[in-house]
Amino acid sequence: MAKAGVCMISDFYDQSFTVTTPSTNVSAMGSPEPTWSDTGTFKGWIDKVTGQEQKVAAQYLGVVTHVIGCSSTNTWILKKHRIVDADSLIFRVVDTDNPVKRNHHLEILLVFNGIDQLST
Repeated sequence: MAKAGVCMISDFYDQSFTVTTPSTNVSAMGSPEPTWSDTGTFKGWIDKVTGQEQKVAAQYLGVVTHVIGCSSTNTWILKKHRIVDADSLIFRVVDTDNPVKRNHHLEILLVFNGIDQLST
């Protein structure tokens, strides 16, 4: 628990996110159809990555458009996942980072991937 007057990063974990995993359904015609299945949910904050931060990330990871900060217990989130926010915006996970290896919080680096038309 934070001391009075001290602001903790976890105080800002006020947005809900859904993690989705790739899977395959078989169509009525018998052909495989790629789809996404809900895997779990978590709370965090999201921010756009702009300017110098984006240039630095591009040197190591390619394009990064957003970052989510969340609890360090969310290590189950992997590059194969997509994340959908409360506004049905879809993000592809580029990488997860444990800043300065302190297990204080995770930063999930993302690329905006579109809008979930089925949920809007």
